[in-house]
Amino acid sequence: MSETGDRDGGAQPCRRQFLCVLGAAAGALALGSEGCGGPSTAPFTAGNAADHPVGTFRMFSGNGTIIGRDAAGFYAYSTSCTHQGVAIDFSSGTSCSTVAGCSSQSTTGTTTCAAHGSRFDGTGAVIQGPARTALEHFKLTIVGGVLNVDPTAVVAAATRVAV
Repeated sequence: MSETGDRDGGAQPCRRQFLCVLGAAAGALALGSEGCGGPSTAPFTAGNAADHPVGTFRMFSGNGTIIGRDAAGFYAYSTSCTHQGVAIDFSSGTSCSTVAGCSSQSTTGTTTCAAHGSRFDGTGAVIQGPARTALEHFKLTIVGGVLNVDPTAVVAAATRVAV
């Protein structure tokens, strides 16, 4: 039997070579499709500031972002758990139909990761592990009364935009 695995010395690849090529192709496909089906990282608008009262948290799952508003102003942070990148969701949220793009809303902002149970408060700080790092905060601006979020621009967690 030849090195290529055929009995008559031809040039057909052996099973091991075939599996190596197949594995490499699958790996390249996975790397090339990174981000497919996940949240968009493009900047987006999140409705009018007036539609987000103080004490409200709104999730824009298609954009991987939660927008919160406290007494100091507006802020935006990621819905991607810092433990292993799994999407988090509100621990007790309700549907959100008053703001375009909003998938759910909460009055506490507490979120939970379904993968391993990490919990975060309404500012994105860790309440319970295994996650050890707070959620990333994104740049938020208000132009003409409209909220604009840029998930590619990370800001300090204490950053607020006053109305």
